[in-house]
Amino acid sequence: MTLDHIFHPRSIAVVGASAGPWNAVTQLFLDTLIKFEYKGEIYPINPKFEEVSGLKAYPNVKDVPGPVDHVICMIPAPATRQLLEDCVAKGVKTVHLYTSGFAETGEEDRARLQDELVSIARSGGIRILGPNCMGIYCPRSGISYCADFPKDAGTVGFIAQSGSYSILVTRGASARGVRFSKVVSYGNASDINETDLLEYLAHDRETEVIAAYIEGTRDGKRLRKVLTEAAAKKPVIIIKKGGTAAGSRGALSHTGALAGNDAVWEALLRQTGAIRVEDFEEMIDLMVTFQFFPLPRGRKVAVVGLGGGASVRASDECERGGLTLPPAPEALVTEIEPIIPVAGSMLRNPFDMGNYRNDWAAALKLIDGWAEPDMFLWQLAPEIEPFMKSIYREFCRDARGRILEAFRGLQKPTAVVVHGVEAGYGLETLQIVKTMCAEHKMPFYPSVYRAARAISRYMDYHSWRGDQ
Repeated sequence: MTLDHIFHPRSIAVVGASAGPWNAVTQLFLDTLIKFEYKGEIYPINPKFEEVSGLKAYPNVKDVPGPVDHVICMIPAPATRQLLEDCVAKGVKTVHLYTSGFAETGEEDRARLQDELVSIARSGGIRILGPNCMGIYCPRSGISYCADFPKDAGTVGFIAQSGSYSILVTRGASARGVRFSKVVSYGNASDINETDLLEYLAHDRETEVIAAYIEGTRDGKRLRKVLTEAAAKKPVIIIKKGGTAAGSRGALSHTGALAGNDAVWEALLRQTGAIRVEDFEEMIDLMVTFQFFPLPRGRKVAVVGLGGGASVRASDECERGGLTLPPAPEALVTEIEPIIPVAGSMLRNPFDMGNYRNDWAAALKLIDGWAEPDMFLWQLAPEIEPFMKSIYREFCRDARGRILEAFRGLQKPTAVVVHGVEAGYGLETLQIVKTMCAEHKMPFYPSVYRAARAISRYMDYHSWRGDQ
C-alpha cells in the first residue's frame, strides 16, 4: 500500500485524548491538528469524556460514524492489541503508535507484543508507524506534533528514528528559513521503516532534499538499493548513530535498532552517494546550503566583516573547512582605501571594514567586481562591538539591515556567518540577523568553519554528480 494515506488522511482519530488539564496526546496531537487547521475530520477517542477540545468524543474507534483513515494512539502498551483489532474492524489504513514500552525495553514479552500488533495490522491491511515515535509533520495536510512548527510547506523531507532529533532539526532548520515537505519520526520501525520512507521520499514530487537520522536497519541489502536510487535523484543527507559499542547499546534500548558496524555503514553511505554528517548541526547547515546557496564555480571566497582578530580567525576557519582565500590585488586595495580608511581596517581579504559608519555598499560594489572569488561571506562579530546606549545598538541593527541588502545584491553566491556569540546582547542581535536572513532566504551559519564545511561538502556532492 502506498504511504500517501499516512501523509494525506481524510480523517484522524486521536486515541487517549483527554479533557484533563494536562494530557500529552491532547496537547501534542489533537490541539495541534486544530491549530494547524487540518481539513479532515478529527475524532477524539476516550470512553470517559463526551467532548475534548470542543470536539465530540467517542468511546471506541468503532463508534465513529464516518470512515477513519489514520489513528494516533497514546494508551498503555497492554491495551494496544485490542485497539489494533478495533482498527481492523473499522477499516483504518494507518496507525501511529506514540505509545512506548515495546521492543525497545529489551523485554521478551514486550517485543512479542510488538510483533503481534504488526501481525494483526497486516491481516487487516493496516500500516503501523512506530511504536515509540512522534509521528507525522506534513504542513500541506495540516498535520503536526509541535504547534510551533511552520505551517508553510517546503521541499526538504526528513525522517528520524529519534523523536527528539526530529524536533531539534525541524525547529533549528526552520529558524534559518528551511521549510519541509514531510517530517517523520518512526521510532521502533516495527512496520514502516527507514527504507520504506526513503523510497517514498525519493519519488515524492514535493521533496527535493532528503535527510535522515538512522540508528539501525534490519534489511541492509534493501537499504543499499533504495539509498542508491534516492541519491541518484536527490541529495540524501544521513546521520548514522550507534556506531560505537556504547552507542549500539543506546540504540538498542532507544528504539530496539540493530546498529551494526560503523565501518560497514561508512562504506555503504559512501558507495551509495549519500552524504554522511556527524550531528544535527551539520545536517541543518547542509539543508540551508542546498536550499539557498547557488552552486559556486569554485572554492575561492572573499570574507568581509569587522574585527582584526575575527578576520584572522576567518582565514583559518575557511581553509580548515575546505575553502581558500585569495589575496586581494593591490589595484583593488587602492580603490577601496578612499572609502574604508586604512587606520582600523584590513583590506587584503578578509576585509575588515573598520566600522559601520564607513560606506560598506560602495566597498562591496568594488569587491564584487573582483573576478577571482567564487563566493562572498559576511562575517558578523556582535560581541566585539561596544555595547553602548540603546541608540547605538539601534544604529548597529539598522546598519546590519542596510549591509544585508547590499550584500544580497552581489553577483556571486553569498552567505552570512558569525564569529562567535556568548553574551546576552550578542545573542539578541544575532537572532535579529538570523531572522532577517531567513526572511530573505539568505544562507546563515553560526560559524565560519560550519559555513566552509557545509559549502565544501555541497560542492563535493555536485562534483560527484558531475555538475562541475
